[in-house]
Order: sequence, then C-alpha cells, then structure tokens
Amino acid sequence: MSAPPFPRAAIASPHALASSAGLAVLTSGGNAVDAAVAANLVLAVVYPHMCGLGGDLFTMVWAEGELLGLNSSGRLPEAAPLNGESVPRTGIRSAVVPGAVAGWLALLARYGTRSIEELARPAIRLAHDGCQRAPSLARVTRGAAPLLQRDEEAARIFLAEGPLRQPELADTLESIEEFYTGPVAKNAPPPFTRDDFAEHKAEWVEPERTSFTGLEVCEMPPNSRGHLALRAIERMEPLDGLTPDDAEFHLRIIRALDSVTGGAGETGDTIYLCARDENGMAVSLNQSLYQAFGSGVVVPATGVLLNNRAAYFRPHEYAPKMRPTHTLAPAMALQDGRPKLVFGTMGGDTQIEIHLQLLARVFIAGQELGEAIAAPRWMHRGGRLVAEPGLPEIGAEPLSGDFPELAGHAHAILVESGHVAAAFDPRSDGAAIGY
Repeated sequence: MSAPPFPRAAIASPHALASSAGLAVLTSGGNAVDAAVAANLVLAVVYPHMCGLGGDLFTMVWAEGELLGLNSSGRLPEAAPLNGESVPRTGIRSAVVPGAVAGWLALLARYGTRSIEELARPAIRLAHDGCQRAPSLARVTRGAAPLLQRDEEAARIFLAEGPLRQPELADTLESIEEFYTGPVAKNAPPPFTRDDFAEHKAEWVEPERTSFTGLEVCEMPPNSRGHLALRAIERMEPLDGLTPDDAEFHLRIIRALDSVTGGAGETGDTIYLCARDENGMAVSLNQSLYQAFGSGVVVPATGVLLNNRAAYFRPHEYAPKMRPTHTLAPAMALQDGRPKLVFGTMGGDTQIEIHLQLLARVFIAGQELGEAIAAPRWMHRGGRLVAEPGLPEIGAEPLSGDFPELAGHAHAILVESGHVAAAFDPRSDGAAIGY
C-alpha cells in the first residue's frame, strides 16, 4: 500500500467523509487547524462509537517555528464520590466533563482562520440528513448493543435501522459555542451540574521530546501517556542491522516498552487525524470517548453521547474534580526543528506501542509510509502479548481478526523534499488525500 505524494498539503483520518471535509477547507484557503477541526466535527457524527462532542481531545500544532500541545481533557464532577470499591466502567458515573468542544474552540482562537459555525456545516448536514454506517461503526454497534440498550436515547439513535440520523446532535452543533452553558450542561444527568461544565478549560502545554535516529520525537506530557514512548526510546537497544523480518527487531522494542509500562494494555476506541497545509502548519490530533460508545449515556434532547474516561481511574484516584490518566497521545517527529513525520493512532494503551513500531519501520527499516502503516503489529492486551499474522515468532498469541480496530487506526503525513506523503490505516474506513 503506497502513500501518495501531494505537492502542497494533505490530511488523513479514519473516515473518508472526514478527510474530504478537511481537504475542502484546505483547498479553499483554510489552514491545517481549520481542516483538522472540520474533519473532527464530521467524525463526531459519522464515527460516534469512537469520538464525539461528549469526549476529550489532545493535539499538537506546529506553526511558525513553534510546537505546542493542547490538553482538553475533563475532570470528574464535584459530586462524584466513589460508591463501593470498584470504578464504574460504563454509565453516567464513568463519565468526566467532556473537553472536545473547548479544545476545538481553543485551537481556532489561537490558530484558526474560520469560525466553528462555518467549519461545522458539513457535520450538521450529515447529522440532520443522515449518513450510511461505515463498516467499523456497524461492526462495533453490534458488539455494543447491550450497552446501548441500557439508555433509551442511545438505543433510539444508534440501534435504529437504516442510515444514522441524529437531528438532536445537529441542533447541538448549530449552537456549539453554547456547549458549556446551554442544553448539554443543563440536561447532563446527575452527578453533573452546570458548574461542572462551566469550569472546564483547555490547557496549552509544552510537549516532551527525545532523540531518535537524528529526529526529535515529540509526545504529550502527563496526564497523557505519550511521554512513556519517549522513555522507551531512551531505553531501547540499537536496531541497526535488524529488519522487521527479524524477531529481535520487535523484541528490542517490546523490552524497552515493558521496562516503562510493565506490559500493561487496555483497549480504547479513539480517532486520530493529521493535517499539514501548504505553509507548513501541521496538526496531530486524538479525540475520543475512550471505549466503544463511551458511557452509553446520551444527554437528553442533545444527541451528545458522554465518554467513559473515568473508567481509567484506579479506585483510590476516583474523587471529585480529579482528571484521569489519558491514553490519547498525538505525536510528531521533527527534523531541524520542522515536522518530518506527523503521526498517531487509536488503540488505548497500545498507542505508544504503535508509535514505536511506526518510527522503527519508517526510519530504521526504511519502509515506505503506507507499507509501514499497513504492516502487521503486535501489542499488549490484558498483560498478554498478541500479534496480527505475518510477524516473525516473538512469543505472541494471535490477535482476533473479528475487530480490525484492535490493532489500531494509524495515520501519518511524511514531509519529504518537494512534497508530502500521506497514508491512512487500511484497518479503518479512512482516506489520506491532498493536493
């Protein structure tokens, strides 16, 4: 699978409609931030099992010689003590205040050239008129039906036959700047209050960095787990002389990761997208409900499905106003201070494992970008090492092929001399397009 070259700009996402919305912004003079927000808004409609207005957002932006990170992850409501000894995995008490909308607004306030109302138009149309369900959405919906049946609104919207229509979500998108003060904040079930929503703020942060094969790899600091990828890079044995056909190539990456993560691995359903415009601005963005369909709770009369990010807490961490550790980890690799590779993936804890595999395949093994993304992967699941078919013997159990999402949806843009190459993950329903 080759990554097509584009002379000026490109965008890659896990759904073709989202990539098309982003490209339309780029070709009409918008910048990479405008395009990324437009694409994410479409994904919030057409990929609701993985992201949406009720989720959180992490992103990196490179512009005019500066790289910044944005953390718009939410906190538990003030009235959220832990009932019992276990952390809720689904339901309203598994949700934190959603940060995605504040993240989009912060991005546009700092870098954007278009209003969020303008950028939301394609998403509003798709929500109002309906859209065909992508294979990933249809597949995951069947598996998540028991969760969705617990909530009347969720069942009505997501378990209906035919195209996915979300008129209430279209209305919410129409007045998206009122998200933290309007119907969503007012109608969110207890323990949420209007004050919990009103207090949410997105936070600009400085990415962490380390060296790898002459590049500067940049990841998000805590509460993201992205920085753990850097610690693994720093502990990794040299890969010189090895190829992905050698077991030792993979085992050295695995040992480095195990030394910082202990081999832990939780699934997560997330979107990753990346964009780069003709002026060099680059965006690397993750946005998520955490696990498939999040909490399973839709805020009444709004169409907004809330996350289950609080499921990542340990019992002693679950307390009012606390913010959980996040698996969302958008990344970039810089060369001479400018973006060389804009990359990331969905996949919960395994995001940083996929980051290292992509970096090693592209910059050590010299694989073409599309080939590296499509190549079989290994990852940890519940303390077990699992792998897709096609890897050398590394002591891994086979990964089920029933849900390709288990191996992540990785996308990337590689900046080369005179053009950019963009690739999307064939495990997704995506597209990598540009001009």
